[in-house]
Amino acid sequence: MQLKASIGILAAALVLTLSACEGRKKEESMDKKGMATMETGCCQHAESACAGDVTKSQCEQMSGKFHKDHMCRTDNGKCARKER
Repeated sequence: MQLKASIGILAAALVLTLSACEGRKKEESMDKKGMATMETGCCQHAESACAGDVTKSQCEQMSGKFHKDHMCRTDNGKCARKER
C-alpha cells in the first residue's frame, strides 16, 4: 500500500515538473519573438557620441535621444538615416 502511494506521489511530482518546464519553454519562445519585433535605431547620448542598433528602452537607459531607422556614424559620432 505504501509503495502505491509513493508511486502516486512520484508520478504527480513528475507531471508538475514537466508542466513547469513546458511553461518556461513557451515564455522563452515568446520573449525571443518579442525581441525580434522591437524597433532598433540610433541613440544620440552626447553631442558627438552615439550608439547604433539599440532599442528605445536601451537608449532611455543611456539618457539619450532615440532615432528610429537611423545608424550611428563612427566618423562623427552622430545618428544618420539608414541608406536603403
